[in-house]
Amino acid sequence: MSEQDRFSPSYGAYLRLGTLLSAQAPPDFDKLKADDRPSTRTREHAHHDEMLFIVVHQVFELWFKLILHELGHARDLLGHVGKERAHVAEEDVPNVVAAISRVNEVFRIATEGFRAMETMNPTSFLAFRDLLIPSSGFQSTQFRELEILAGLPEDLRVDFEGVPYESKLSPTERSILEHRRSEVSLKDALFDWLSRTPIDRIFPDFSDAFLTSFHVYVDEQVAHQEANPNLADSQRRAARVRFEEQLADARRYLTGGDDTQNRAHQAFLFIASYRAEPLLGWPSALVDALIEFEQGFRIFRFRHARMVERMIGTRTGSGGSPGVVYLDRTTTRYRIFGDLLEARNFLLASDRVPPLPDDKLLHFRFEE
Repeated sequence: MSEQDRFSPSYGAYLRLGTLLSAQAPPDFDKLKADDRPSTRTREHAHHDEMLFIVVHQVFELWFKLILHELGHARDLLGHVGKERAHVAEEDVPNVVAAISRVNEVFRIATEGFRAMETMNPTSFLAFRDLLIPSSGFQSTQFRELEILAGLPEDLRVDFEGVPYESKLSPTERSILEHRRSEVSLKDALFDWLSRTPIDRIFPDFSDAFLTSFHVYVDEQVAHQEANPNLADSQRRAARVRFEEQLADARRYLTGGDDTQNRAHQAFLFIASYRAEPLLGWPSALVDALIEFEQGFRIFRFRHARMVERMIGTRTGSGGSPGVVYLDRTTTRYRIFGDLLEARNFLLASDRVPPLPDDKLLHFRFEE
């Protein structure tokens, strides 16, 4: 690149395309020396399709960088900059929704990226796959950052043959993740914000009133199944047990955790139950956006697993992992905003929810 190209205010200079578009040549690990940077000694592509493999994964990493940028922004807007808790301005809630909605769209686009990978024949991938060993997508630091920042509980993680996932990362990469863990996650910021929802002032007995209404609903559902002519007696009994368990689950959901969790769960159900009230429009949109995030993240994982299965079947991964078996376990086990989805188990139709004590309290008010 000439000196003029480097400093001129051009499209290529602004996007640093010289750097970006020269990063598709893989390192020649056989010729690298201890003091070399991976970019200093490169090799030709071992197969025509290696370019596709590199570009698609680089694009994924760029999308992950944008997702981290937006999730961090959403977390900060929810009142947590560093460890300090701050008031959340009402006008910032739409900006949180916008950030999460952008992340959801990026996940949708990134998930479609697996279609480009699947234009590669599995035998073409096998022509250069061994050159990747021992590297693996398992080592994507940004993807792990994304999980931590979003709020994936560490106790849900699937160990790699009994060894922590970080064992495959460098000391520098591990320090990056440790720094992420020292921050407040988006989930924690959300729970803290929702726990401050002034339900006590709007509907002091909301939990009791809701559980009473839900109990009526469960009794009606049991009666429906008792009268169901298509069920055997054993099936009716089993249905009754399930409904009774659902009622117990609703009680546990609203009252069975610590104070912050209980108040956040009550807020989930309160917002969902009265979402038509004007002042709950944006909080409802935020909850819906995070449910979409949970769904989109899981679809991305599932789609990744199916692409891997299509390419290499159930072979051991290039980094030594169980491959698609490991990926499938993370798809079903890793839940971040599962609490929001669990609340869906207890929703009632609008004509069944207990009436608000003051039906004007959540309306917009204007001075006369």
